[in-house]
Amino acid sequence: MYKKFGLRPRIREWRDGIASEYDIKELIFFGDFSNIGMRNEIPRIREVTNLVIETQNTSPHYKKDFTDFIMLDYIYQKALVAADNNVDTFIIFTGDGHFSSVVKFLADKCGKKVLIYAVREGLSGMLRNVASKCVELPEEGEPERTYYSMIVYQINELKKRFGENSGKAPSFTSVINTVSDVYGIEREAVKDIANTMADRGYLKISIRRVSNNRHISTVTVNNDKLNSDGIRLITDTSLFVIPKKSDKNNQEAKQKP
Repeated sequence: MYKKFGLRPRIREWRDGIASEYDIKELIFFGDFSNIGMRNEIPRIREVTNLVIETQNTSPHYKKDFTDFIMLDYIYQKALVAADNNVDTFIIFTGDGHFSSVVKFLADKCGKKVLIYAVREGLSGMLRNVASKCVELPEEGEPERTYYSMIVYQINELKKRFGENSGKAPSFTSVINTVSDVYGIEREAVKDIANTMADRGYLKISIRRVSNNRHISTVTVNNDKLNSDGIRLITDTSLFVIPKKSDKNNQEAKQKP
């Protein structure tokens, strides 16, 4: 999700949504946590489960990612004892077509319902055809909701610099620059999103005179409009991805010959 949409996984939110419909018997995460991005997610994973399986390939000669193989082996083993454990549904987070055979096995041979959660635009057609149900993430409007939340959060943070009761609002330019700098998003992209919010009535843009020949645009949040349109802003700021300079430098170093 980070690569495609610049979003962190909503691990707790997804777990809570599944738990509202199913009695979760076991929740397991598989991954190569030698990857720094994956490793940084471990504390958030452990908020919902302690069953975390490291799939790192430690061979110095064979660099194949073993995650899929380990997951598939585990699913087949679980399928054999699922009846004894009164399990009637398997929920698998993957979009890889390699899992279509095990999904078909679970459905046809074991009589299980199989739900697939996959990153949007990354779901195999074969997998979609054999699954009982597919959910693509992020859900429609989720990237937009995240960007809206970033902008509103930074507007409120900038307002605090003036004092809670000052009545002053930050300039439109300062909001754009702050969101861009903090979250690593291109300024023009932030500006487009903010203008869309203003067009929809979620932001109020005002002109304030600062001197005889100078005016600036200021921005405030229209919370009433956000609420009336059912826009649920994200309050967990850990879900706002903040690219680290070290990560960028590492990527640039990898690209060098």
